[in-house]
Amino acid sequence: MGYAVGIDLGSTAAKFTAKGERGLASQSRPAIRQEALVGRGLEAFLAWAGIGREEVERVVLTGVRTAAFTHSVLGLPTCTVPEFEAIGRGGLALSDGLERALVVSLGTGTALVMAGPEGCAHLGGSGMGGGTLTGLGMLLLGERNPACIGQLAAGGRADQVDLMMSDLYDGDLPTLSRELTAANFGHISPEARREDIALGLVTMILQSAGLAASFTLRGKEVRDVVLTGALTQLPQAEEQFAFMGKCFGLNFRIPGELAPYATALGAVLCPPQACTWMR
Repeated sequence: MGYAVGIDLGSTAAKFTAKGERGLASQSRPAIRQEALVGRGLEAFLAWAGIGREEVERVVLTGVRTAAFTHSVLGLPTCTVPEFEAIGRGGLALSDGLERALVVSLGTGTALVMAGPEGCAHLGGSGMGGGTLTGLGMLLLGERNPACIGQLAAGGRADQVDLMMSDLYDGDLPTLSRELTAANFGHISPEARREDIALGLVTMILQSAGLAASFTLRGKEVRDVVLTGALTQLPQAEEQFAFMGKCFGLNFRIPGELAPYATALGAVLCPPQACTWMR
């Protein structure tokens, strides 16, 4: 059995995943903005993974940049699949056996997809995501690398930048924890450091995704949320989503180091009827 290669052509990065007889191989590369450069990116990925071109049975493209693509990649059988279908299938495949879940893709922005046996449905999203972190990080910190911002945030204090519910009242309300953020960047201290600002940025973006999931699932029986995308690898992600899960009664799951590649994996897993084949 040969390999199927999924390529998630995002606005800030291209994610590659190969699935075949020797298991999975995944790599992130710089964003590919032109159709003619997809083949070059695939060649570099295959060389890195030690996979020969003759071992590739098909290439499956997904993401925001595929709409205008019309030609096969490197002469290999090539098709495209809808991004939301790939998000849902990839998240569910990495969910450790869930049959149904809300998949939240933390990419440049945030997308919310309900995935289950009947298929995948896009339920909404937000413009808050990795693009927000890199843009505001550059403006406020002179740093646009999310990993570096996350490392900087590890030494920060939220109470130096955020207004907390505990700042507003002493007791507990039935639906609000005193540890919740009342206003992001609503309590800037004159002594706030770069680390504090970095933590404020990370908190704002991660909590925005958690709140979006909570609102989306209100009144629904589904309680499981699978988190995918590069921002799941921030050092603060596990703690933030564990806290929000407790607050909102949700089971947030981050499927380890493969989470950033869930959409590329989902592209490979899409059935033939979801594919649009190229010449």
